[in-house]
Amino acid sequence: AALALSYDLVIGHVGNLSLAHPAFFGIGAYTAALLVTEARWPFSVSLLAAVAAAGLAALAIGVPMFRLTEHSFAMGTLGFAVVVQIVATNWVDFTRGPLCVTGIPKPQLGSFRIATLPAFYWMGLATVGLVGLLYHGLTTFRLGRAFHAVRDNEMLASAASIDPLKYRMIAFVIGGAVAGGVGTLYVSYVGVLCPGELAVSLSVNLLVMLFLGGLGSLRGVLVGAAAFTALPEILRMAPTWRMVIYGLLLLIIVIRAPDGVEGVIRRRSALWRRPSSSGA
Repeated sequence: AALALSYDLVIGHVGNLSLAHPAFFGIGAYTAALLVTEARWPFSVSLLAAVAAAGLAALAIGVPMFRLTEHSFAMGTLGFAVVVQIVATNWVDFTRGPLCVTGIPKPQLGSFRIATLPAFYWMGLATVGLVGLLYHGLTTFRLGRAFHAVRDNEMLASAASIDPLKYRMIAFVIGGAVAGGVGTLYVSYVGVLCPGELAVSLSVNLLVMLFLGGLGSLRGVLVGAAAFTALPEILRMAPTWRMVIYGLLLLIIVIRAPDGVEGVIRRRSALWRRPSSSGA
């Protein structure tokens, strides 16, 4: 959910199809994993370093990429994600490649150590809450209106003295930095990091979450992430047809509700309010 919210900053609010999110997730994860295992840095400092590294990577790649056209931007970010995974796989002396980074310690803040499943649950819940607050703050008020102006009509936004490149870069860098932080928390939970975690399929999963729940909506992204995670588990009762049923359900949702679950909720709310308004 936290990773999907960081992704929606770029997809849903400034309207650019970026496929580089697995790279930012991986850069943050590898930064933290190597710092805590090789340099023996504490978890909190490694987390900050991972967020900074992912944000700087997003800044470095965003400056040239946002000067491309829409489709070229998508292909360029896809190329960046592929290159980062190839580097993680083949730079064995640094990343350990297919041997993976192992022995990643559990998070520890002072004397408080997160090592049990309930503790990780609360850490995850707190992460979603903090990212949700950041998302809400960025997508409302003046900054959020600027994001939406750039997304809806770039020429009109420019005429209103809103620099499209500036606001796209803000969303892209913050989304990348948050993805790096989420990657750090993820590897601290699983305890091992392999190059396969950076696969481009992660972008596909995130896109399914966003379109399932509804682009540009805090509630929609959370619902989409929960549904995407829960549906395959619920369908384990039918192991042979599980993925077929899952695919058909997604197809039905996309056809019947192209604006996601959030669009359905809004339409139902409008219908419920209409009789009371008529009566008044």
